[in-house]
Amino acid sequence: MHKKTKSGFASLPAILLLGGVIIEVSIASALLVFHLNNSVYGSRLSNEAFVIAKSGLEDAVMRILLNKDCPDATCAPSGEYSLNIGGGVADVLICKNICDDIPEVSIGQHGVISTGKVLTRRQRLISVIDVDEETGLISINSLKELAE
Repeated sequence: MHKKTKSGFASLPAILLLGGVIIEVSIASALLVFHLNNSVYGSRLSNEAFVIAKSGLEDAVMRILLNKDCPDATCAPSGEYSLNIGGGVADVLICKNICDDIPEVSIGQHGVISTGKVLTRRQRLISVIDVDEETGLISINSLKELAE
């Protein structure tokens, strides 16, 4: 009778040890999957924000093409506007001749800042656009991406 009570005593620590190892491996694998998924999803969101910013920039170029005096009352009254594109938003700022935000802009040029936002990701594009007053020819002088 004394022998039977000792035989089951070793199984409890073994079960607790195996259970702890299984739980630890489960938590580690869940964290690994979370970080891997977050990095892939994050780069997808960043690319989507870039495309939205590029769309906002193209919209601003189209507005300048249709109205060489943009920003004014018909184009963009305050020079700022937002576009809902897909699952994100493009915030666009258009300025003419002298811009506080874009020091490279000079007389006869337009400056455009387009910021694409998707969830937690943001991408910003800044462009200087030359506009020929006589011919109406529009050319993009510079385009750069700023990290956010």
